[in-house]
Amino acid sequence: MKHSNDAPLQQAQALCGALDQLRELGVDPREACAGLAFGEQDLTPDAMIPFGDAVAFLENCQRLTGLEQFGLLAGARGDHRSFGAIGQLMDVAPTLGHAIRDFLGVQVGISLGATTYCYALGECIALGYAIFERHHPSAIQVYGLTMAVGANMVRALTGGDVSPLEIHFCHRPPADPGVYRQVLKTKVLFDQYQSCLILKREDLERPNPRADAPRHAALGAQLRASFLGAAATPGVVLRHLIKPLVLQGAPSFNDVARNLDMHPRKLNRRLLDEGTSFIEIRDEARFRLAQELLALTDLPIGEIASALSYSGHGSFVRAFKKRSGKTPSQWREEYAVGARGEDA
Repeated sequence: MKHSNDAPLQQAQALCGALDQLRELGVDPREACAGLAFGEQDLTPDAMIPFGDAVAFLENCQRLTGLEQFGLLAGARGDHRSFGAIGQLMDVAPTLGHAIRDFLGVQVGISLGATTYCYALGECIALGYAIFERHHPSAIQVYGLTMAVGANMVRALTGGDVSPLEIHFCHRPPADPGVYRQVLKTKVLFDQYQSCLILKREDLERPNPRADAPRHAALGAQLRASFLGAAATPGVVLRHLIKPLVLQGAPSFNDVARNLDMHPRKLNRRLLDEGTSFIEIRDEARFRLAQELLALTDLPIGEIASALSYSGHGSFVRAFKKRSGKTPSQWREEYAVGARGEDA
């Protein structure tokens, strides 16, 4: 497998289920890997592959099979045990919440192209997933796959006692939304601000029937040492934290420092050493989020501004235009025209 040294990498994990999905549909997996940095033999749970090529792989799968919901169906084949060594750790965690925290604790080490996050949402919990380069149409395949794996994970880790209350998708409804409800087995909402599972807070305390405390402790120590190496710089970790912080309100620098358990002055120095800053990472994240919601949903501009914690419609328009050279409405229309041209 060949890839650029600076390409964001992603653990292959749930893509493995796509191979069986392709074979069942009579498609040679080698066709889906054509022109990519990895081959069929590289798609093993602990393998690291370029994130952009992982998205392109799902796009190829959708094109070759003609299935709009290919990612969803591939994801439905997996659960936390699709995650290789990390899945083994989660499989013996004492509770659902502990298993989720285990995954979040090492997630920065298994994907530099996406983030998984969890935060309180009233009486519920949002367990979400977001890709960084996010407004490509094939993001829909990624979100279908990850939400299906996540729903199965929640059920498997509680012996079937817990299921998501709802599952949200940050894209327009597909031609056949009934397939999503059938596969995910719960209420599904589209045109939302984020792609996430909605769980009851109390469900995080549900015991895992396969809990094994000694094995969990041993695996946890091994994985933290393996996955949290040099890649986990403050800038990298902040990029993984910033989306849920934005969705919970306009995050301050001190908020971020507390989340990273670091003094603000030290954090500022470390970010400067990386050639970036809190403001740059925050504003870039808001811009990428805005692009995704403008491209993939029909949410009104004012609602997007509110979701991204801008003080008002005008401040959002000014910030977006400063980065893109266009107003949000202009950018959305130009994107739609380009997408229609690609489909023609």
